[in-house]
Amino acid sequence: VAADRELALTVREFDLLAFLIRRPGQVFTRAELLERVWGWDFGDQSTVTVHVRRLREKVESDPTNPVRIATVWGVGYRYDGAAGAPAA
Repeated sequence: VAADRELALTVREFDLLAFLIRRPGQVFTRAELLERVWGWDFGDQSTVTVHVRRLREKVESDPTNPVRIATVWGVGYRYDGAAGAPAA
């Protein structure tokens, strides 16, 4: 994804991306994201999975092989934005 390309994000996608970007390399479970981004202390955690998938479709060059929003198997998700970005 070109750095100068404008992204059309929903409010929740923006909130999720902003939350992760502010904490690069830190892993969050779906339950933690549901609580800290959505403000819910209960609910369907698949909501997080769906939003991560949709966000990847918008920010990843290859959403099937993400480099910015990484899955940490058995744990959750983390932001590794610099991994896929060209050097400045």
